[in-house]
Amino acid sequence: MTVLFSCVCIAIVALYVVTVVATARLSRSYPSSEHFIDLNGRRLHCAERGTPSRDRPSLIFLHGASSNHREFIIALGKERLADLSKHWHLIFLDRPGQGGSDRAAGDQSPRVQADLAIAAAKELGAPSVIAIGHSWGASVVAQMAVHGGDFVQGAVFCAPATHPWPGERFRGVDWFYAVAGMPIIGWLFTRLIVLPVAWNQIGPGAEKVFAPDPTKPDYADALGARLVLRPKAFQANAQDVYQLRPFVTAQAPTYVRITCPVQIITGNKDKVVWPEIHSDGLARDISGAHKTVIEGGGHMPHQTHPDLVLKAIDAVNAARLAGSAQMPSSISAEPTNVT
Repeated sequence: MTVLFSCVCIAIVALYVVTVVATARLSRSYPSSEHFIDLNGRRLHCAERGTPSRDRPSLIFLHGASSNHREFIIALGKERLADLSKHWHLIFLDRPGQGGSDRAAGDQSPRVQADLAIAAAKELGAPSVIAIGHSWGASVVAQMAVHGGDFVQGAVFCAPATHPWPGERFRGVDWFYAVAGMPIIGWLFTRLIVLPVAWNQIGPGAEKVFAPDPTKPDYADALGARLVLRPKAFQANAQDVYQLRPFVTAQAPTYVRITCPVQIITGNKDKVVWPEIHSDGLARDISGAHKTVIEGGGHMPHQTHPDLVLKAIDAVNAARLAGSAQMPSSISAEPTNVT
């Protein structure tokens, strides 16, 4: 018994040390070295391109679960990013608890994150914004559009997660999101188990998220996808995911109040969220919204069809200038192009 107890203790210490060392190395490999904004006792990290202009809104990009501010930077690519920043002020935000951003109590709420995103944009000099969000981040964009007033001039939803979905066990999400948020057990789980076990699952996880589209080359490494395995980041991400369904269940009826121009981009083979629930729900609930369906597309339309995202931004801006929420119907998806 003594030998067994000693072996268990050694294993626990070894797992903890592995997590601590790997967490430190990850943070050094993907430093948060751009802009930090102090808001309500927390520091939010973001990347910024271009400069604010009185003539047009800034563009603020909100990443989804298990991700960080690099998500849309990778999606756009260097050439598109350089060209876009000549004409627009771009803000890529690390949502609370992810990337280099701090986390405070209550930050699992998309409403809280929406208020923080708006405050961050104002702090960076944005006169107004067009908000672009992917998956979980789309729930933040929805809250910005509902509560942001005239400051939010338009919204682009990419594979959104915005409406209640079915599933009895663990609120319809994977079990580990529930475990990670438990008192004591969650602390042990994220500091002893998650990183060592999930380290080699990042690549297959990316393939699953992109499917049936091919995974973008070097996507996981460019993103720093393993950053989410850091204990605090994993717990924050788990809270976000596990608490989302009750939140959107209560908030989905408010989407009818969105009056700014809206574009929705979805793949009809998305197996991460249900397009017929979320994208169709937004198109139904928001007057004048335009939905573009990518035939055979998966959960990463911004990565596989970045030019479509740019078309959606242009369409939202054109409708904004025309003073109408009605979208043109000319936007269409080209065949999948992963570059």
